[in-house]
Amino acid sequence: MSLNTPIFLKEREEDNSKFVEIQQSQTSSIAAEYPLQNLCLASQEVLQKAQQNGRSKCLKCGGSRMFYCYTCYVPVENVPIEQIPRVKLPLKIDIIKHPNETDGKSTAIHAKLLAPEFVNIYTYPCIPEYEEKDHEVALVFPGPNSVSVKEISFHLQEKIQNNVGGKNDDLDKPFIKRKKTEEQDLNDSKCKDTTLKKIVFIDSTWNQTNKIFTDERLQGLLQVELKTRKTCFWRHQKGKPDTFLSTIEAIYYFLSYW
Repeated sequence: MSLNTPIFLKEREEDNSKFVEIQQSQTSSIAAEYPLQNLCLASQEVLQKAQQNGRSKCLKCGGSRMFYCYTCYVPVENVPIEQIPRVKLPLKIDIIKHPNETDGKSTAIHAKLLAPEFVNIYTYPCIPEYEEKDHEVALVFPGPNSVSVKEISFHLQEKIQNNVGGKNDDLDKPFIKRKKTEEQDLNDSKCKDTTLKKIVFIDSTWNQTNKIFTDERLQGLLQVELKTRKTCFWRHQKGKPDTFLSTIEAIYYFLSYW
């Protein structure tokens, strides 16, 4: 009996391990099927009251709007700003908006309303300079060179190493000394913070994205794709696959990974 006990315990441990793996797999499957299950919704009472009262003025531009001004990115008079939840995000977000994108249909504004300190919206051709910080910035956009969210840190580290290896401003130094300096720079770079600090999104119809995406100012950025998510947006673009997300969906799904 005592000889068989260890075998029994080992089989019991293997069964438990398999059970845990199955549970984790089922949990991941449920999360993929119901991606909004952990979304926390604030009270909608303030919006319901505003809807009953109808359109009201934007306190900045004076325009007549419902709920919020899509020009100034602020709630309107009937929606007290203190009653709108403020969200703290783990990183900064830049949104590059196509000039022909209809302001009233843009979902990027929702992110700006909820996290004004973390979200900036730029209208193309206005694009911030990312060249000196491309090791801490990424662009969410599908393509043949895109990586998954899990691969971001690895590729950002690789960018730093490539930048260090490409230095040529000390070619006049003796070879031995130069080699030692480059190795030291490489070691120092590994200690740098390679955490993603900013993520860039393109806000436009899918037929308009190419003009922004091919802009040379975005070409040096790491490209990230949300490959497993499907849109739940009610205004789905006709003729496009269901993996083409609205801007606010892409932001939500990306941050839920982060």
